[in-house]
Formats: sequence, C-alpha cells, structure tokens
Amino acid sequence: MGNNLLKGKRGIIFGALNDMSIAWKVAELAHEEGATFTLSNTHVACRMGEVTNLAEKTGATLLPADATNVEDLENVFKQSTEILGGKIDFVLHSIGMSLNVRKKRVYHDLDYNYLQKTLDISAISFHKMLQVAFKLDAMSEWGSVLALSYVAAQRTLYGYNDMADAKALLESIARSFGIFSDGSVKSGLIQSVSHLR
Repeated sequence: MGNNLLKGKRGIIFGALNDMSIAWKVAELAHEEGATFTLSNTHVACRMGEVTNLAEKTGATLLPADATNVEDLENVFKQSTEILGGKIDFVLHSIGMSLNVRKKRVYHDLDYNYLQKTLDISAISFHKMLQVAFKLDAMSEWGSVLALSYVAAQRTLYGYNDMADAKALLESIARSFGIFSDGSVKSGLIQSVSHLR
C-alpha cells in the first residue's frame, strides 16, 4: 500500500519489458504511489511482450515507439500530454541493447554497425528524448528525467563490452543536458536531469 507520494504526477516510462526489468518495477511502484503514466517500448515488444499486462495492471496507455526515431518520440510526448491531461512530471529512460553482446562479439572484435546501433539505442535515444521534450515544452516546471546507467561507465567490467561505451555516453548526455540553460524557465527539464551509477 502506497502513501500517495506521486498523487497527481504524470509520467512516461520507457523500456518496461517483463517483470524482471527495472522499468517494470518502477511502473508498479509509481502506480502504487498514485502516479498516472504512459508506457512505451518498441513495436515488437508491445505486440509480443508482456508489457500489455503491466499496462492493464497500472491503467497505463501503451504507446509503441522506436526510441531512436525522433518522430516516434514526438508522438509519445504529444500523446502522453493529451492522455494524461497536462505536462509531464517525470520520465524514465530504461533502454539498452547491444547486438555485439548478444552475439558474443568480444571488445577487440566489434561489429561497428552493431556498435552504432548500441550507441543509438542505449545512449543517443536519451538525447533525442530530452531534445524532443525540451522543444515541445512537454515537461512541467521542476519535472524529473532519469536514465539508468551502470558502473561500467567508469570501470572496466569484462563482458559488458560496448555497453560500457554506451553508458559512458549516456552519462555525458545527462551531465550536458543537466547544465544546459537558455536563461528561461521554459520547463523543469533542465533543472533535474539525473542518472544512476
């Protein structure tokens, strides 16, 4: 039983796939604390995955999107503000994938096409998301954005491979957007970009 800590707050949670994913647990807890939110994942994950069960459980609308596609992200933010009835108070970026890791390519023998996809999916999508939110003025004042990182962004961990490079880029994007300011109080986005280690 929650304490309504997030009552009245509106959010978007990207990346919930199944009940083992961090985004899934965040969605369950946010719902328990009174938040309303939309869920987003790839078209395939929404069609074939378990995320529809989470949407039903939490009363969330599921918005399929490719997080590397700016137009898809624009649709997610626009639809979310319409569905939820106002600007967004929190966003979770819980997205990451490496084909090099999946295909067991070692770091000194990376497939560079896979590496580009890893960086786009796992890190650059975060920049695209922030830029879209900023340009659409979709975030409420003092809204929060959180991206999930990993200690391999700072330390070498065998086997984490090109995902470590992606997490380092993700953290750099969080730092850079975190200090960006155009001198206006256009949204709370800039004041509260966060990341975990």
